[in-house]
Amino acid sequence: MSSVDPDATSPPRPAHDEGAPSAQAPRPLPILAVLRAELPTLPPQLRQLAQVALESPAEVGRMTITDYAARAGSSAASVTRLCRALGVSGFSSLRMELALAAQRSDQGPVPSLSGDITAQTPLPDLVSRLALLGARSMEETARLLDQDSFETVIGALGDASHVYAIGAGSAHAIAVSLEHKLRSLSIPATSFHDPPSAVIGLAAARPGDVLVVVSDTGTESECIPPLTEAKRRGCVTVLITRLSRSPGAVVADHVLLAVQDSTPLRTGTLNSRISETFLVDCLASGVVVGHHERSVDALSSVEEALDRYW
Repeated sequence: MSSVDPDATSPPRPAHDEGAPSAQAPRPLPILAVLRAELPTLPPQLRQLAQVALESPAEVGRMTITDYAARAGSSAASVTRLCRALGVSGFSSLRMELALAAQRSDQGPVPSLSGDITAQTPLPDLVSRLALLGARSMEETARLLDQDSFETVIGALGDASHVYAIGAGSAHAIAVSLEHKLRSLSIPATSFHDPPSAVIGLAAARPGDVLVVVSDTGTESECIPPLTEAKRRGCVTVLITRLSRSPGAVVADHVLLAVQDSTPLRTGTLNSRISETFLVDCLASGVVVGHHERSVDALSSVEEALDRYW
């Protein structure tokens, strides 16, 4: 017999009496962002539960655990496992977070992109939906950003004698962007397009240098060799990825999650890199804040050099 959270089979109650004094409310958990980030890593039964919660947060926020499980064709035990996977104490907490998310004005409905893209798809409608999805990806990436890791990575980048960045396939564009931004801030940086090239380049790495790996899924073949070599040489290792649970996430010192919507348009080479680009912008801007005088001088020198020729 599976265990069920207390009060999970009854309608939700107010957290406290309206007239009672209360401490400052904790920051709401960005539960929809968490669900979207964790969705690709979940097993099928839990993924179906997560999908139902994403599609109907307000409705699930009013359900009992039994109704929710039935709606997803699952079980109460699977709901409990989903809560554990999301880092939520139980279904009562999950239900409350979903209800709050549905009520927040900044969680307005975003039209989903479903079905095939055909010659009859209205292009203006397609563009507007992609714009909404891109904006939501950046917003939820910001909400899920681990501030402690973010600050530590910014400090490491600013103090590093050299920064190495690697991204395979379309992720290489993100690695190159980071390289160019850091070079403009007088931080030596090199980017690589495949793991063997990165391992060769890391042969010159020194303790305190930084390796940033951009990998959508954090696969072993793509991430483990450069991450392992960098750690062996005393480097700070950073993974920018869509999946919170992956071989690369286990090895990296810091993991920065890039939230991505899973739609028929976001697969393979059509996968969007908006949230990864946003994270790179945040990192570079953070270095400017942390090393402001040096950064301003460096950017002035870059602008002066470019003005001489263009």
